[in-house]
Amino acid sequence: MRELGLVGAIAIAAGVGSYYVTGEFGRFGQVNVALGGLALALYAVRALGRMRRLGGTPVARRMLTTRAALLVAVVAAAVALERGAARLDLRWDWTLDRRHELSPASRDALAALPDGLVATLYYDAEDPRIRGTRLLLESFATSGRVQVRERVLDDALEDLDRFGISSSNSVLLEVDDRWELVGRPSEGTVWEALERLRALERRTVVYYARGAGEGNLLRSDALGFSGLAAALQTEGYRVRDLVMAATDAIPQDAAALLAIAPERPWREESVALVDGYLAGGGGLVALLEPGRETGLEPLLERWGFETPDAVVVDPASGPIEGGAPGVNPLAHAYDRDHPITKPLDANRMAFFLGARPVRAARKPEPEDRLSVLVHSSPRAWLSRDFERIARGLPPQDRDGAPDDRHPLASAGRYPRGEREARVVVFGDSRFASNGHLRALFNLDLILNSVNWVAQRAEGRLTRRPNILTEIQQPLTPQESLRMFYGVGLLIPELLLMAAAIAWLRQRSA
Repeated sequence: MRELGLVGAIAIAAGVGSYYVTGEFGRFGQVNVALGGLALALYAVRALGRMRRLGGTPVARRMLTTRAALLVAVVAAAVALERGAARLDLRWDWTLDRRHELSPASRDALAALPDGLVATLYYDAEDPRIRGTRLLLESFATSGRVQVRERVLDDALEDLDRFGISSSNSVLLEVDDRWELVGRPSEGTVWEALERLRALERRTVVYYARGAGEGNLLRSDALGFSGLAAALQTEGYRVRDLVMAATDAIPQDAAALLAIAPERPWREESVALVDGYLAGGGGLVALLEPGRETGLEPLLERWGFETPDAVVVDPASGPIEGGAPGVNPLAHAYDRDHPITKPLDANRMAFFLGARPVRAARKPEPEDRLSVLVHSSPRAWLSRDFERIARGLPPQDRDGAPDDRHPLASAGRYPRGEREARVVVFGDSRFASNGHLRALFNLDLILNSVNWVAQRAEGRLTRRPNILTEIQQPLTPQESLRMFYGVGLLIPELLLMAAAIAWLRQRSA
């Protein structure tokens, strides 16, 4: 009987623990809490039956008193621990990605703003969301650079009209004579507001190529790149288009040029313009696709990159409904010495969709520096079975080489006189589309690449807070990882149960 109660307690603890680890009360947690509660209920029923059989004997009273005292002591200790931690302002973030700690980007944004930043929470007393928002604002307040205030909506009618506050749980950020309203507070939305308030050193221009079927930064559905354009604007860029076939020079104010997977090959004249732009110290971010000739391949080869026309097939892939299995790598093998990927680590993955390899093959000149930014897993291989992949079937052909890591993105820096050219090449473009930009840490990877190519301050190469969007896949990479983490807790849970049962039986022997 005692085994049943102990197993139930362990199951409930594992279910609740999964919530703190993953940030969501998923099926793993729900099943554990339900089964654990059932086990404890059966234990309680059997214990009461045993007490009833023993009746009012001294043995029964001692047993009941001991159990009740133990229960009261455990509850009292838990309450005392919680109250003591609250009084001492002690906190523990048990989530896998430290989601309750301010990201480096949030801290950098606060440090860049002048003193006197005020965050005001406008709320209705009956709104249950304000508890989470209060905790969020307390996290910002611990930096010492934010003063947090609260106002009830009914007592702030003048502010409602002045700032356009339309609902409870809204946060107003004010500094000097500027303000930003955050209608759905999260660290990500507050960070974006701070970035808009931030006094940027200068607003630089990023051009994106169009005219040959490149990714559309004005398109707002899952296949478009309007989210990338909005993120660049938040970072302080002006985003402008550039019709490559109709221009005779890359504009002088270009901090970087984006080339997002042209569907048709660029003209040789356009490729020559980009080559000259780089020779003069320009910056290029190229997003390629397997099975598609862009005309950029010879240019990239001159700058030291090899881009074989194949698909990286990696067992460590995320499931996409209707997609071929194995061709959507979940990558976490970063170059931790490169500024672009230094803020990321093995627990902060990037998600690619049908990527071609991008090898940092050779240095055009001795002083040049080429690096692989992110690899697949060591079990990956290459396939050119584009037809089966397009039909959602697993690829069958392979080049016969042993499984190996394959580079999914590479970067190069090229000192040229007093200036330095920089190039970043990805073997995939859809990882930065609206449907996947916010998947895992794709946003950080692409924005850090643009900032590095544009030679922005090192503080711009950072890890940003998560910002949710409405465009999601039926099973997102985040959900896949949460399922993985939940199942990963099952093994230690079962081992703990087995050890507890063995301990009880040995004690009773």
